Amino acid sequence: MIEFLVDRKRTALAILVVLIFAGIFGRANIPLEDNPEIIVPVVYIGVSLNGISPQDAERLLLKPLEDEVRGIEGVDELQGFAFENYAAVIVQFDAADSMKLSMDKVRDAVNDAKVNFPEDTNDPIVREVSVTDDPNIIIVINAEKSTERYVLNVARQIKKDLELIPSIFEVEIVGARDEQLEAVINRSQIENYNITFPEIIRAVSNNNQVVTTGEIETANGQFSVSVPGLFETAKDVYDLPIRSTNNSTIFLSDIADIKRNFKERESYTKVNGVRSVSLMVKKGRGTNLIETADKIEEVVDSYIDKIPEEVDISYILDSRAMTVDQVNSLQGNILMATLFVLLITMLALGIRSSFIVGSGIPISILVSLFILYIAGYDYNFMVIFGILVALGMLIDGSLVVVEFADRKMVEGLNKTEAFIYAAKRMFWPIVASAATTLAVFIPLFFWPGISGQFMKILPLTIFIVLFVALIYSLLFVPVIGSVFGKASNSSASNFKNLGSDSDFDIDKLRGALGYYVSILNRIIKKPILTLLILISALYIVISSYFAYGPGMVFFSTSDPFFGQAKIAARGNLSINEIERLSADVEKIITDTDGIKSVFLQTGAFGGIGSSAGGSSEDTIANLFFEFTDRSTRDNGHKIISKIRDQVNQISGIKVEVSELQNGPPVGKDLEIRIMGPSTDAIIPITKKMRQHIDKNVDGLISVEDTLPVPLVEWELIIDKPKASQFGADVFTIGSAVNLVTNGVMIGKYRPNDVDDELEIFVRYSEDQRSIDQLDNIMIETNYGSVPISNFVKKKPKRNVSFIRRYDARNAMYIKANVDESTTVGEKSAELGKWVEEQKFPGNIEIVFGGENEEQNESMKFVIQAFIISILIMAALLVTQFNSFYQSFIILSAVLMSTAGVFFGLLVFDQQFSAIMHGIGIISLAGIVVNNNIILIDAFNFIRKKNKDLDVASSILKASAQRLRPIFLTTLTTMLGLIPLALNYSIDPISREIAYDSNVSSFWAPLAQCIVYGLSFSAILTLIVTPCLIVLPSHLREILKKYSRSNSKIINA
Repeated sequence: MIEFLVDRKRTALAILVVLIFAGIFGRANIPLEDNPEIIVPVVYIGVSLNGISPQDAERLLLKPLEDEVRGIEGVDELQGFAFENYAAVIVQFDAADSMKLSMDKVRDAVNDAKVNFPEDTNDPIVREVSVTDDPNIIIVINAEKSTERYVLNVARQIKKDLELIPSIFEVEIVGARDEQLEAVINRSQIENYNITFPEIIRAVSNNNQVVTTGEIETANGQFSVSVPGLFETAKDVYDLPIRSTNNSTIFLSDIADIKRNFKERESYTKVNGVRSVSLMVKKGRGTNLIETADKIEEVVDSYIDKIPEEVDISYILDSRAMTVDQVNSLQGNILMATLFVLLITMLALGIRSSFIVGSGIPISILVSLFILYIAGYDYNFMVIFGILVALGMLIDGSLVVVEFADRKMVEGLNKTEAFIYAAKRMFWPIVASAATTLAVFIPLFFWPGISGQFMKILPLTIFIVLFVALIYSLLFVPVIGSVFGKASNSSASNFKNLGSDSDFDIDKLRGALGYYVSILNRIIKKPILTLLILISALYIVISSYFAYGPGMVFFSTSDPFFGQAKIAARGNLSINEIERLSADVEKIITDTDGIKSVFLQTGAFGGIGSSAGGSSEDTIANLFFEFTDRSTRDNGHKIISKIRDQVNQISGIKVEVSELQNGPPVGKDLEIRIMGPSTDAIIPITKKMRQHIDKNVDGLISVEDTLPVPLVEWELIIDKPKASQFGADVFTIGSAVNLVTNGVMIGKYRPNDVDDELEIFVRYSEDQRSIDQLDNIMIETNYGSVPISNFVKKKPKRNVSFIRRYDARNAMYIKANVDESTTVGEKSAELGKWVEEQKFPGNIEIVFGGENEEQNESMKFVIQAFIISILIMAALLVTQFNSFYQSFIILSAVLMSTAGVFFGLLVFDQQFSAIMHGIGIISLAGIVVNNNIILIDAFNFIRKKNKDLDVASSILKASAQRLRPIFLTTLTTMLGLIPLALNYSIDPISREIAYDSNVSSFWAPLAQCIVYGLSFSAILTLIVTPCLIVLPSHLREILKKYSRSNSKIINA
């Protein structure tokens, strides 16, 4: 195949050009995303029943649902919530299950549970939910001088147009109040007319319904007959007859003031301190973020000329800038790494050879992106992660072929013969190296859970990039080399001697190569001593890190683009009180240098979500803020720390400030789940643990819990026998009470100017809606109109807004983040020890989760994957070399590289990242064995050609021959990553050098891992591997000497 392509250079080059253009096409069209799409089957079940408390909802609705859903195969997590009039269950399945199958399973279980619900229960709702449900962009409409209805209409029109974009999944309007038709009852009028509330309800119900009238046959044909029965205009409601007599008709407008207005505000949104209406836009799966955002901008721009100047439309939390910045910066760093490769190979092998090797980087990446595009994947930061990991490996094959061909050209072969010979000679070593490298990443395909969904694109990307690089190095490098190849002039005499199969003569080598061989010749004469020193050093390094190292984190952090503040307060707070309490936090953040925009959303946060336990029950507002361009501000972590210090001084509220980061969604650093048989049983334990954390545990920040908020509820106790004597029942009393509270929805109608139906509410006027008025509510009885205080007493009582359950047990949560002085593992161990000392009841279970749980699971998997990878590599190496011992020698480089990583982390006092360093060590395993494979293959080749040559001379010659390719592959990999390892982002495209940038701070742990491990193992490989090679023959010599000395003693 190699000779075929070399003989047909034009065909091969044409194929290569087509692949390059295909790669450019794929890069231009592949959808851009910030994070990988996590598709974990999560199903929401909701069921309602009017008039029940949270306790009743738990008993009548939630428990029957849980009993059925728990039996479904594949359920990973079950969360339950019981509210007033409502219950909800969130079912999370194993990541491997399909959403369709999961939905079918849940529907069957819900149908089985329905038979145990009370009769009047509404039909359950079953729908799919997403693990991450954040908007991709928020459109803000500010209009302080315009009417609320005008702003709402503009928002509705924009929403309609946006929903026509195929890539848009959902557009939600927030910060706006729903419209209604409100009928404010005049109590004196209904008492004068002696009209009861049930009469009003009957009048509305009988005159606002669809009437089926059918058709009529006549001699002239068949005609349909209709009786318009639904309210179509507000006038239909005004002119609704309530009661008619012989002399007059009483209309609804006679006893009520009817007006179209907005419902009472339950929440609001503010942007940069100004109340606004916002549109939360979410794109569909598999669509291009940038293209979608551009189409959104086109729609919004079309309204700019249509609206008054005082109406301002802007964007906040636009993730386009973050995505483009990440992609462009990392592409610039990849280009920088390519330039380093060209520079090193040019110095060692010449300009033409550097061009052949360096071309492999962009070609491999572009073709890989085309394959990912065809396969339907996004171009997100995990794909870039995979490319960065593969960057250190994808040129190895090309470099080995070019270096070997260069040596053959120095010997006298022409460029065509040299490249064909090099490709053939190095074919199996390169294939073996690629196979062992790819084998390392096979276990990563089976990474479990949400982290697995997040990480699964990583091994796929690496597989594709390295496979394309392998094809390039073995098939296209010989073709390009036969056209452009030229021998280098460096150390020509040295490489002539090394390339020959004649006896090896150390004296003929000069310069660094001769110096290396001379030192190695001395070292391999004492292999046992060398290996003992090495083993001792490795043990000291690894044990020292675990004893004195700074600990472990789950995922590395970077300079954030966005931040978040959660505001919490306890008590029965009105919306105006919430706004007042939130204003101080909003002002502090808005006035902080480096903040571009601030988005505040208040209201009820029920806490139903995929993260463990949902939100804290006392959260009253969420505030999101966007940083300015990083070139104009401090590091985002410093800004957040400054904000945190300021808001913590505000009394009466608790504020949790954090950054929004990339990475798999795992909730807070530490999440403690307290489970027991009832809510009353776990409340005191949760309180005790929270008090202990607040008083005695240092290093935890943003602590929150889900203890019930002490709400006050007014309970109306009905004396049912006495009410029965008056002819009153619970429904009549409840309907009358609703007139004082939220009002009673008596029907709907659809105005011409909106698409949605408006609800018609009846209620008393504002001056008659208070706690005191409850006693004065009049209802019609057998004895005429009487106040309900005749048979109803009111009393205040404590209540909870809702009840949480986890896996069919009552549960509460304490959640916190850790500061820079400690780690999640340390705090989990400290709190775990405290829990053991408390001797809590046996029916109480306390589980530590959050990042700590995910970190432990990920580390367990990484260790298992590492072991499996080593076993797969061992099997491949035994197949290649037909030697267990040589396979062991090759794999020894993995231990050296791992020790190198821990040595670097120990020296620079850096934490071990479960994800970044874990992947880095696995990647290193694939990189470092390649050097050993090439070295031992050369040794075997020399031994085969020179059977009379002893082992020591053979390994010296092999080491000398392989010094340059090992040095070049190691140096090119390291130099490309050293800037990132030093936390510098060098982007020659945008001509920017940034320290501690979003890109460099995020990727630094991975780069450091590869640089530390590769530098350590490469040096040791050139020393330790030769020692291990000569060790058996050295031991045999010792045994022979020992045997001879024993024989002499015996003979003597």
